[in-house]
Amino acid sequence: MRNQSGMIFPITVVVSFFFLLAFSHVLELYQVEMESIAYEQQSYEVDSIMQMAVFDVKKQIASFPGLQGNEGVFVYPIGKANYKWEKIDETKVKALIFARSDGGIRYSATFIVLFPSLDIIEWTENNS
Repeated sequence: MRNQSGMIFPITVVVSFFFLLAFSHVLELYQVEMESIAYEQQSYEVDSIMQMAVFDVKKQIASFPGLQGNEGVFVYPIGKANYKWEKIDETKVKALIFARSDGGIRYSATFIVLFPSLDIIEWTENNS
């Protein structure tokens, strides 16, 4: 057998380098996954804000049937929603809602509600 005393250290360095690369890759994947989870949570929050705002706008329309329109802000624990609604005619009301979560995710939609049944007959999501 020949003397192989100079081969152990370079092989150890190469194997260690590959382990380091694999570990750093796993850490990056973990970081991306955590960012994705945070974004998904904020998306659920803004969707919840939109649902609550639609319910509150419909409740407001039902509470004030003689009002021709209204605008304002609903503040919720996880964000806020700006709204504006106006009567198109005696049976239709057009509403616009801009929802924003505390994390900064935005969602806006325009919808038409039949009056007095308060059924949504048209829904359009706006680019925000």
